[in-house]
Amino acid sequence: MVRLFSLLALCALFGCQETASSNLIVGESFPGRNPRLLLTNDNLELSYVTFPYGGDKSPISYSTHWIGGRFAVPVYLQEQEKAFINWADFSSARFEHHPDRSSFGFHHYLRYSADGTYDYDIVYSFWNDEVNQRDQLLHTDGVAAEHGFLSSAPLPNGNLQVTWLDGRYTKTAAGGDAGAGESPQEEQGADGHAHTGGAMTLRTRSLPDSGSIELDHRVCDCCNTATVATDDLTMVAYRDRSEHEIRDISYVVQPTGGDWSVPKTVHADNWHINGCPVNGPALAGNAAGQIAVAWYTAANETPRVQFARYDAANDRFAPPLLLDDANPLGRLSLALAADGTAYVSGLTTTPGRDSAALTLWTIAADDSVTRRALRQLAPGRSTGFPQLALLRDTLHFAYNLVGEATGEVRVETATLLR
Repeated sequence: MVRLFSLLALCALFGCQETASSNLIVGESFPGRNPRLLLTNDNLELSYVTFPYGGDKSPISYSTHWIGGRFAVPVYLQEQEKAFINWADFSSARFEHHPDRSSFGFHHYLRYSADGTYDYDIVYSFWNDEVNQRDQLLHTDGVAAEHGFLSSAPLPNGNLQVTWLDGRYTKTAAGGDAGAGESPQEEQGADGHAHTGGAMTLRTRSLPDSGSIELDHRVCDCCNTATVATDDLTMVAYRDRSEHEIRDISYVVQPTGGDWSVPKTVHADNWHINGCPVNGPALAGNAAGQIAVAWYTAANETPRVQFARYDAANDRFAPPLLLDDANPLGRLSLALAADGTAYVSGLTTTPGRDSAALTLWTIAADDSVTRRALRQLAPGRSTGFPQLALLRDTLHFAYNLVGEATGEVRVETATLLR
């Protein structure tokens, strides 16, 4: 069972930084990496992987939920054989307990399907009172290619909407059907992805149904997706990819009981980039049905973080607010309070230091913006994608903490009163 370290021991091992000025309260720490922090039915679910056998061999998934002001003892989920481990694409778990409708559990991880570096499948388990789908492939194309960057959102009817990047056309042999009239091609992204064939696609599925739907036939290869659902609609945001290599953020919408829309652009940043930046959007909704998005772009050679609110009546996003243009790193997470206040977390650069800052932007309902740096973190990939969730009046964070001396990675949690 996982052993929890005291804060004093953690500071000795990892060189904790002063956080008093930000009012951030550092909490528990867990031996592992790649945390996923989700708000589930007015509670929090934290999942991560740990490596008891050393290296990246046979990782084990754990999950824990928030009880009485702290995370409970982590629960063993599954040992993952032939697991694909990546700093930007990682597993998740969520357990939705609803007294007035169906409750369910969901866990997914990534598993190699062939010898290629990015030949991996999405393996999932979904269970409720009626079904028990354990260790099944989320997709049925049978192609040894990349399938990942999953996001999920519980639906009003008790199902779970899951969305992912699907590489079934990326392995099309030269001269074959590359899909939608595309020419076979070879490309390489910022994370080393190399594909010969058609483009990456975006697919979605409502569990526990039996099939998936393609939402977009040409998208960026390795940016995270984001999925959110309100009583009125379900929305997916992602980094799109035009034939001219413009990679801006797009979205699709499905009104409750209706069909999926065609893709639309959140804002025409016109970022031309020949590889994937590994920096997807963050999306959030609230009980009032409001939706907001935050994203990173480096259009015109100017890295920046932007934010916009969704206008449901006109099915479009408002012009973006600029949150940061001082060379931010991105890797964003977003929470939206009931009163419309939005909270965006991400990594920003720290002048003169070999470190990054976990930064929080607060966007009031009138769109006024305040900013504060919360914690110094390592700037590289080992820090991963910090997570943010809002539970009642408390902001919760989870992120990889890299030991300054040893390079060991642990999952650290923290809280901040809003």
